[in-house]
Amino acid sequence: MPFGLVKPVAALNGLPCSGHGLCLPPVVHSTQPCQSPPKPRTIRIKEYSCWWPPLNLIPIFPITPDRATVLVHGFPIMLAGDKFIPHPSTCTNIIVYMCPCGNAVCPVPTPIPCSVLTLEDKGVGHSRTAYPTTLFTFALKRLVIRILDPLGVGFPGWSYPCSSVVAYGSMTVWSG
Repeated sequence: MPFGLVKPVAALNGLPCSGHGLCLPPVVHSTQPCQSPPKPRTIRIKEYSCWWPPLNLIPIFPITPDRATVLVHGFPIMLAGDKFIPHPSTCTNIIVYMCPCGNAVCPVPTPIPCSVLTLEDKGVGHSRTAYPTTLFTFALKRLVIRILDPLGVGFPGWSYPCSSVVAYGSMTVWSG
């Protein structure tokens, strides 16, 4: 999507992001020695077998009185740099542990949560920070966040660490 198009303004109303990834639980993440810690991989690799579902955009910062001066339908608007609660994965992948059994070694497939297997998630989920695609609409000296703006550094649909975008906005308040 080209930058600078008119799009609905997003508000801090707790509605979810778009989510990203694809849940494929039978995918084997790795084969490792028995009881060894999982070896995490980057989120770019795990996006093809793990799903981060839509999750409410709840800010991790307190809403200050100055934020209440610019409202959309009674809610403060999202601004550049707003940070939200971590985005965990609800999916699992399999680690095949090679454990001793008698005189041989037997495979023990073990489902492990994707947030543990993803480097950026560190077991709890990756960070989400709003990045604007507008270049000239400001509020409180910060750029305004609109629908389809990424929640990671990059472009909508291809940003790091979170590939989600802002999914909801006002249908009557638009910004260029």
